[in-house]
Amino acid sequence: MLSISQAKDIKSIVSELRSKGFSKLDIYLILRTLKPDAKFEYLLSPSELDLINRVNGLRVELYRMRTELYDLEKKVKRRHEIIMGVYEELMNSKAK
Repeated sequence: MLSISQAKDIKSIVSELRSKGFSKLDIYLILRTLKPDAKFEYLLSPSELDLINRVNGLRVELYRMRTELYDLEKKVKRRHEIIMGVYEELMNSKAK
């Protein structure tokens, strides 16, 4: 929970950003960057909140896919090393 002084700071930041023409979504993203543990969902409309939730879901999916890709790259590299080792052995035995 935010203290009274923190809430006043946030209120002044929101007022300043609104006076500069930032949208509610922009303000939400700025505040989430400044204070990641605080809850600012009340600033958003339901459609904006849905958008944020979908983006977060996509971020999780991207991380999962990146991890899977990294694992597959390691497997391919290892198989390539094995194949090249067998190829070199065959070429060496053929040269003798």
